[in-house]
Amino acid sequence: MNQSSISLTTKSTTALSTTTVTTSTSTSSSTTSLTSSTSSTTSSTTTTTTTTTAVPVWTLTGNLNSARYYHTSSILLDGQVLVTGGYGGFGGILKTAELYDPSSGIWTLTSSMNYARYSHEATVLANGKVLITGGQSTGATAELYDTLSASWRLTNTTNILRRYSTASLLQNGIVLVNGGLNGSTVLDSTELYDPSSEIWTFTGSLNTARYYHTATVLTNGMILVSGGSSGVSTAEIDSTELYNPSTQTWKFTGSLNVARYYHTASLLTNGKVLICGGTSNNSYLDSSELYDPSSGLWTLTDSLNTARYYHTASLLTNGKVLVSGGSDSNGVLNSAELYDPISETWTFTSNLTNKRYLHAASVLTNGNVLVIAGTDVSNLKTAELYSGG
Repeated sequence: MNQSSISLTTKSTTALSTTTVTTSTSTSSSTTSLTSSTSSTTSSTTTTTTTTTAVPVWTLTGNLNSARYYHTSSILLDGQVLVTGGYGGFGGILKTAELYDPSSGIWTLTSSMNYARYSHEATVLANGKVLITGGQSTGATAELYDTLSASWRLTNTTNILRRYSTASLLQNGIVLVNGGLNGSTVLDSTELYDPSSEIWTFTGSLNTARYYHTATVLTNGMILVSGGSSGVSTAEIDSTELYNPSTQTWKFTGSLNVARYYHTASLLTNGKVLICGGTSNNSYLDSSELYDPSSGLWTLTDSLNTARYYHTASLLTNGKVLVSGGSDSNGVLNSAELYDPISETWTFTSNLTNKRYLHAASVLTNGNVLVIAGTDVSNLKTAELYSGG
């Protein structure tokens, strides 16, 4: 008996499986006194493997309880998403907070903050609590959200009221807040928050006062601050600075090729930082740049397909960067793009269901990206999930 194998391949968008079916064939032989002859059947096996890649899609998930923009979103240690504050249009400045459960796709109201605020900062601390600082209409207040009790309490106030600042969690668990606006004054001051003592202390000042900038925690623990606005007629800033937590000092590093603000910054898996979009000289930018910490230099990389500002940028689990929404000279966008760090190219991906800018985005523990609220011709309470990127 000879056996032949026939391979059948099945497709799946999430996994590749191959099923093998075995069949039998028989051979016959005949023998005479003078001659013996044998006939046989020979079979060959061919296996075809087809790889099917999941198609990136956006799907609407549950609506928030309140429309909002200029809000924050934070991934909690249990995988839920906390959204705080923002501006609600006719609803004014918001103090409400909501929780998104990825397993159910439902938003539920949690306890409200002590102060309504927008253009504030949210930082998830090592102990799982969420620190909210600054913002519009709050004074110099700061507050903590306790995930266990689902409650807010005030912590010590910052030394200076600021909005449009940045907040970064250092590797030692301390929070660095820098720059921003105080009234019409652009700030160069920076502060450190110690979660153990709940005390704010001044640290070294920025070399250039700025707001609408970005801050990125590098793999070496230093903080890279990029671009922003100086608040004067030539508002855009091309300088970038590094904060050293060990010496508590700032120093200039390489300058951007294009001065910008309202841009985004993403730490790539290779340790470089990707800056994209924003605005400069009253124009919307499609340019992108890469910062190499080893050389301290910025180099231009592939440009976005669509210029945009007030967009979001999210690092996917595959190492690519997803940019979504924003606005350009033609209005609010629903387009989204992917940056591939290997080929250093941008490609369009599926469009958002809703046009939006001034929204927020969080990468869920399952790798999907949750895009939250924002505004278009009206304020939005919709949320969308991106998967398959």
